[in-house]
Amino acid sequence: MKLLSSIALTSILTTTVLSAQTTMCFKENHKNMTTIETTNLSGGECQNQKSVQDMKNEGWNVADINIEKTKNGSNYIYIFKKEEQNLSSLDEKALEEKILNRLEERKKQEIATKKKEAYIRKSKSGEKLYNTKCISCHGQNGELEARGVSRPIKDLNLQDFTLSIRGYNNGDYDRGMAFVMKPYATLMDSHDIKNVYVYLRSINQKNEEKQEENK
Repeated sequence: MKLLSSIALTSILTTTVLSAQTTMCFKENHKNMTTIETTNLSGGECQNQKSVQDMKNEGWNVADINIEKTKNGSNYIYIFKKEEQNLSSLDEKALEEKILNRLEERKKQEIATKKKEAYIRKSKSGEKLYNTKCISCHGQNGELEARGVSRPIKDLNLQDFTLSIRGYNNGDYDRGMAFVMKPYATLMDSHDIKNVYVYLRSINQKNEEKQEENK
């Protein structure tokens, strides 16, 4: 049973690629060489139902053959190959579109991954800044009305948040606590403002998701 062990180890099965198919069939201990091409073979596409001649009639070509003498005859291993014929222009177009679609999808996934990574970086940077500069007045999640005069900053959109910080910095915005906010505002550039906003947005989204889960 050396032949069968070899086949099991190599796991040679019918393989389809873009332009060709390859399969392996075999016959163990066949005694008459003159009848091998009309004898049903095992394995692959043959499955004890097709001979070498049958395979040829179906468009398969013998790509390789291995013959090994045994005590009871000979072991035959046939490698058949079939080239795909008449690939229409429609098939070529469909294949091209499929490849382009996959490339486009991969590009979208890469862009989405980069955006997610950038969002995480901004959020981490914003978290550090918020915890050192903002949390004492505005609360853990930006939910407090600082000293009773400031709006909860978690409810501000990016534009309002940016205008408020810039207003404190420029001295043209005061809801009663400008003297407290200005030292912090002067230390925040546009990147810092956006990073803090992204951080607040991320933690409040998580809180909202938890609330939905607990309902």
